[in-house]
Amino acid sequence: MPAPSLFGSRDERIVEPRSLLSSIGEVAYSWDIGSDTLTWGPNAVEVLGPVPAAVLGRGLAFAGLVEPGSGRSRYDAIFSSGGQDLGDGAIYRTRYAADLAGRKMWIEDAGRWFAGIDGRPASARGVLRLERAVRPEELAMAGSDLCDRDALVERVDEALAEHLPAERPVVVLVASIGDLAKLNHDFGHEGTEEIIEEVRQRLHSVMRRRDQLMHYAGNRFAILLGACPANQIEAAAQRFIKAVARSAVETSRGIALARLHVGAAIAPDLSRHGSVLVEAAENALAGAEAGARDAAMIARRPVAAEACDAAPRLDLEAVAALNERKVRLALQPVVTAKGRALAFSEALLRVERPQVGGFLAAAELVPLLERRGLVGLFDHRVFELAMSLLVERPEAMLSINVSPRSLADPDWIEGFEAGVGANPAAAKRLIVEVTETATIEDPARMAKLLSRIKQCGARIAIDDFGAGHTSLKHLRAFPIDILKLDGAFTQNLRRSTDDRFFVRTLLELAHHLGVETVAEWVDDELQASMLCDWGVTYLQGHLVGKAELWLSEGAPDKPLMQAVG
Repeated sequence: MPAPSLFGSRDERIVEPRSLLSSIGEVAYSWDIGSDTLTWGPNAVEVLGPVPAAVLGRGLAFAGLVEPGSGRSRYDAIFSSGGQDLGDGAIYRTRYAADLAGRKMWIEDAGRWFAGIDGRPASARGVLRLERAVRPEELAMAGSDLCDRDALVERVDEALAEHLPAERPVVVLVASIGDLAKLNHDFGHEGTEEIIEEVRQRLHSVMRRRDQLMHYAGNRFAILLGACPANQIEAAAQRFIKAVARSAVETSRGIALARLHVGAAIAPDLSRHGSVLVEAAENALAGAEAGARDAAMIARRPVAAEACDAAPRLDLEAVAALNERKVRLALQPVVTAKGRALAFSEALLRVERPQVGGFLAAAELVPLLERRGLVGLFDHRVFELAMSLLVERPEAMLSINVSPRSLADPDWIEGFEAGVGANPAAAKRLIVEVTETATIEDPARMAKLLSRIKQCGARIAIDDFGAGHTSLKHLRAFPIDILKLDGAFTQNLRRSTDDRFFVRTLLELAHHLGVETVAEWVDDELQASMLCDWGVTYLQGHLVGKAELWLSEGAPDKPLMQAVG
């Protein structure tokens, strides 16, 4: 059946991507986890309603809208996903009820998180979709141990007020169920809720009478241990870990094995404040999850020479690597949807760490370089490396990403024109990728800038397209050749009929404009098959090839990238 059309028979009626997104109750977002800055697509207010800006602008503040016990918040889904970012992000997905300015709605929230230098989540990009209104009976309290994070901090403060004056230590244990993303995939939301409830009962069965158990943040539990000395924390944690792991959990969807990770913080050794203790225990839990530990990770008081003060700043380390010519390219293949032939490769920034090995995480590094005003130096170096590769490999075709800050810098475009002027034949095999958000501040100026790039022989791609930043009027004014559909939408094709409708409509829009399309984050054959049937031009993602480092001089003579699938 053909997709519903964006266009009337004579193109009298145009439906903008933003309007279409709002009509299906979806909004895209990005989250800088380190600074807790949450950035939404332009239709956020249309979808979410009059939620205060202070709440919309912070990830943890938005998580506070989640109704206790209704499901994992985005924060919890990411930090308890058990996934690993191998360069293209790790999938997270959750469903919860949230209070949106007095309107309680069920929400599906899915995307990918990207790791920082320590391997932990540093940023995320996803899509939030409103499902339906919450019925009152759906949020009935399951027990007196159910609370949200703010209530948990209050309970901890109450325990501190009771025990510390009598010089009795208080231990905060924060525990989570391991591999919850896999359990959710295998058993669905209903089966997962049954597993969480069984874990709650098992934890309760081995508590001391004076201890307190609280269920918060979806699959997380907090246990307050009064009068528990530091040398007994591990034994107490093992009691809970073994209680959960003692036997399989029977659910209506099958039999599951549950495993518990535990982080701990003790008062008054670490702090006398509930908020500090809870955060420290959560950070320790993240360490236990990352290391897949079967023992508790205990938060320690920082030493005088704080590690973060002693460690080199990432921006200084990156600039040193740039000066030492330690900036490299990793190439990810983009293949034709029909036939899976290699069409071009996307050149991705990689900054070496010669002293410790490995590379700085781009998800953490690039936003930092933008804040420091340094990203133009690295964009120019990526351009230089790409041009060298194109000269060295006459059969190669590459795309490079250019930051909005670089585009706003007159020196960048002048350097670009000089570089391609020296190699006009190579320039014809270059694609410059500009994010959709870069086009909105001054569309007229952007159109002129993109025209200058196009006149040099390069092609233009709009990256992460679909969040509704760019109007059809501006798209027509830009000299674009390729639209790259935001992977946050293509990732959900298997599960969401709304996203299937939206992606098909975006593809029809691209066809109407006469441009090619790339679908990002393509991970499975069903996804690829649907996209191919709908007329997408190219595929990019783990299904067809991961990013690999480019070996230049002295490298074996082999294809630039080997497509798979």
